[in-house]
Amino acid sequence: MSKNKGQHRFSIRLKVVSMIAVLAAIIMGVAISYYSIMVTKLSKETYFNIASDFAKSTAQVLEEPNKVSDVKYLRTKVEEFVNSSSLKPRAENSTEEEIQAYLANFDAYDSDPNFKTSFDNTRNFLIQFGTTNSEFVDCIYLQYVDFNEKCVVYLCDTDDRPGTMCRPAVLDPIHKENESILTNPEMGFAPNIIKTDKYGKLIIAGAPIKDGDNIVAYVMVDIQMELVRGKQTSSIIRLAIYLAITLIALGAAGVIWAGLWMIRPLQKLTKVTNSYNSLNPKETHELFEKLDINTRDEISDLADSLKMMENDVYVRFNELIETNRLLISSKEETKKMEMLANQDGLTGVKNKVSYNAEVNRINEMIKNGEYTNFAVVMIDLNYLKDTNDTYGHDTGDIALIKLAELICDTFKFSPVYRVGGDEFVVISRSKDYLRVDKLVEELKKKTNKSIDVHDGENISAAVGFSTYNPQIDKSVDDVFKRADKAMYEHKRQLKNM
Repeated sequence: MSKNKGQHRFSIRLKVVSMIAVLAAIIMGVAISYYSIMVTKLSKETYFNIASDFAKSTAQVLEEPNKVSDVKYLRTKVEEFVNSSSLKPRAENSTEEEIQAYLANFDAYDSDPNFKTSFDNTRNFLIQFGTTNSEFVDCIYLQYVDFNEKCVVYLCDTDDRPGTMCRPAVLDPIHKENESILTNPEMGFAPNIIKTDKYGKLIIAGAPIKDGDNIVAYVMVDIQMELVRGKQTSSIIRLAIYLAITLIALGAAGVIWAGLWMIRPLQKLTKVTNSYNSLNPKETHELFEKLDINTRDEISDLADSLKMMENDVYVRFNELIETNRLLISSKEETKKMEMLANQDGLTGVKNKVSYNAEVNRINEMIKNGEYTNFAVVMIDLNYLKDTNDTYGHDTGDIALIKLAELICDTFKFSPVYRVGGDEFVVISRSKDYLRVDKLVEELKKKTNKSIDVHDGENISAAVGFSTYNPQIDKSVDDVFKRADKAMYEHKRQLKNM
């Protein structure tokens, strides 16, 4: 940095004061806006507490003798109907026709004056309490847990919009996040966010209503996320408008006052710094090298410092690009190796290593008491050794590949594993689990002497399955043994045909 002796050096103190004021205002505005956005993102816990606290306070009021008696009567009549009904469709995964057929028999209860009085008293209270005490609550409703059916049953709903109100005795599955209520009813329904086609995105929480030590029902509270976000957005927009007006006024005054003292040399520096292009840092580096500001004050010092900093950033940037390139290459190679380690090289399905990992994961869930639904399907290709001996291993490999394709085509939503030379295992879950017996029969038909191995010569596959029973099964191996036994029974039947 050069200094010309004998020439007057103008202090930049007064110049910087105005610039600091403008920059401080801008930084403050950006900081407040950023803080508002972060609060919006982090508001989940706040509204979880709102939903949970509101459910608890509503439950406390409903525990008053004159109100809990109505809730108890509703529970008694609805539970009497549900227990006596042979149809028990879940609202979430049943058709409207199935639900209406089920509820048609409930009309006698709806026409009961005592039932109607208890229902109206409870619903009117919920509507008034929700309107008076919370601007965020979208809907309040009552339900109880049917531990035999492992579902919830609606008692009373305040939502009166067409097609949205759940009538008494409607059943719904228990969401996965709240399955612990089956073992710990006292805890209520912990707050969580669910997304539904009918109601949109909701925060849901529930608290028990007690009559002494007995849980009569649960108060459930829904908060529409769109409503919450709408209020937050309105507040942020208003804040942004106020900040914009303030900053424009301060900025205009600062620019007018500082223009003659700072703007001209800083424009030159700003032009270079604003030209920064992350896609072409070399171009920016060349502009900084040509930068020449000699104002004989702190601005020239700043320019020299920025040039040194940019040069250091440029060097580090090039080093980071090379490091990132090597890292990406390493990650891609690792990912490829992991995929190969868990995939059967012949059929493309998962291998024994992947199967063992999945079994360990499910066993851990069973050990921890986490309820899980799955079935094990065993498939064994018949006469593979004879095929290999007669036509060669290439023909046997083709038969295995065809069998794997048939299995994957049948069990579209379940993982398929090759666990031995001619053995495959399917861990059926999701949609496949709900109709595993039908899918097994479908696979049996597909593989019944229909796997072409050579010149029209076909072989078959034996199939057997078993579902997990939490009352008797301690591990996946218990289910596997039953499936294996069923598979060998099918193999015996095929040999006798």
